[in-house]
Amino acid sequence: MTEDAVNALEERIVLPEVRPWVWPWLTSYQKVGISFAVGRRNAHLWWSCGAGKTAAAIIWALAESGTVVVITRASARRQWANEVRRFSMVTPHVVRPPSQLKDGEQGLTEYWKETTRAGGRVFLIIGWPSLRDDETYKSLMRLPSFSVVWDEAHLAKDHKRWDADPRIDGSVGFLRRSSIAARAGFLAPKASRRLALTATPMPDRVRDLWSQFDIVEPGCVGRYWDWAVKFCGAYEGQYGWDDKGASNLPSLHQFSAHRTHIVRSEEVYKLLPPIRRLTTYLSVTELTRADKDAGTEVRRAAKGARGGTGTEDNEAACSLLEARLMHSAARKSKHVAESVVELLRDKQKVLVFTGRRRDVTTIFNKITKQAPPGTVLWAADGETPPDERETIREKYMDAPGPACIVGTGAAWGESVNLHDTDRLIIVLLPWTWGQIRQQEGRVRRLGMQRSCIIEYIVAEGTVDERISGVVLDKLAAVEAVLPDEQVTEVREAVQGGTDDNVIDGLLDRYMEDE
Repeated sequence: MTEDAVNALEERIVLPEVRPWVWPWLTSYQKVGISFAVGRRNAHLWWSCGAGKTAAAIIWALAESGTVVVITRASARRQWANEVRRFSMVTPHVVRPPSQLKDGEQGLTEYWKETTRAGGRVFLIIGWPSLRDDETYKSLMRLPSFSVVWDEAHLAKDHKRWDADPRIDGSVGFLRRSSIAARAGFLAPKASRRLALTATPMPDRVRDLWSQFDIVEPGCVGRYWDWAVKFCGAYEGQYGWDDKGASNLPSLHQFSAHRTHIVRSEEVYKLLPPIRRLTTYLSVTELTRADKDAGTEVRRAAKGARGGTGTEDNEAACSLLEARLMHSAARKSKHVAESVVELLRDKQKVLVFTGRRRDVTTIFNKITKQAPPGTVLWAADGETPPDERETIREKYMDAPGPACIVGTGAAWGESVNLHDTDRLIIVLLPWTWGQIRQQEGRVRRLGMQRSCIIEYIVAEGTVDERISGVVLDKLAAVEAVLPDEQVTEVREAVQGGTDDNVIDGLLDRYMEDE
């Protein structure tokens, strides 16, 4: 869409619930994407991390009357509510399962009655895990009509909807599954409009797309296995069906083109301060001894992997690889803590993403002993309640520095805005493209006011060296459907140079070395 067309579109946009300053404040690609999604009513925004998907989704949701339901990560619910209040005059409600409500806290029923009685718009924000709560799920299924936003839609990538139910007479029936992906699939047809948001539509494989297409346009992709044969090269082998491949990618690209609005990294980054990636290699003498639990977990995983096929998708092999990476991350704690202290002395704001809760505590305690006066420090992981993590995030963003959050990549690596950061230190090496893109996306976002360095820590002589390029064997299919400049940048930073040869069979070689 041309700039003149965008300006003409701007003149036609009148949404009484949206604050007057919002539309002129949006980027051109946001305006085009909103127009695309509003016009289609059912659409996907495949936008790079930090591209402003939340703001676009809020305006899309308010473009028609009626109830709005946002499904997002539990840790992002309060952030979503703050953004709704910031961009509109709507009063949103963060839905919690009844068992988690505190004394005096407003429940869904009370909010619904109060809002509708006042003639307001019902705007519900729900965590993905809450779909497993029967009462919450049944309440959503009873809604008369609503628009739904599937934030981080790749979380619903599982195609399985039903479980086999053997009967006494020998026949087999089927029962609805209660997983979040299955319940999203059953909820989708109830909605009148649907919008999916993700920066990583294929966090791992082509097969991840089927469910995402289905929850936006139920039935548009047909039966899963028919689709998988066509686009995943699925075939029936000796041990069942294999759907891990990719096929007919040009056809898949054509299928997705008119359903998706894509904003690539380079389109966002030209509006942001620069970032720089670097890889720090630690020699054996710079590593500390890992704790006993880390070693025990490696031995347990190694025992489970014996006798496995050794293929990259062998569950036992993957568990062993992950245990080795966790073990390696645990050995970097002394170096990481010392580096963070130096950065804090320079009054910088630092994020540290590591693997285990124990490592979070270890690094945090080491930093605390040496941090300069006036430093603000937080430690939080998956055991930290989402509301508490959101409070930490808000305080971190408001802090002028020096400040530091030490956390696990699993707890902080998606959905949260942490873009007021000078240095992101990634201790536990991600081994999928989706993890890398999401973790980097916490600091590289619209609203970013300072340049940032993203530092990967690689322990020499460990599995880190072998895993530093593992993401490449997942990139071929991703690039065919969603080319992105960030792919090349990460290759160069993590590997130390461009490598045009995709690394195949890493886990095969890894298991051979055991």
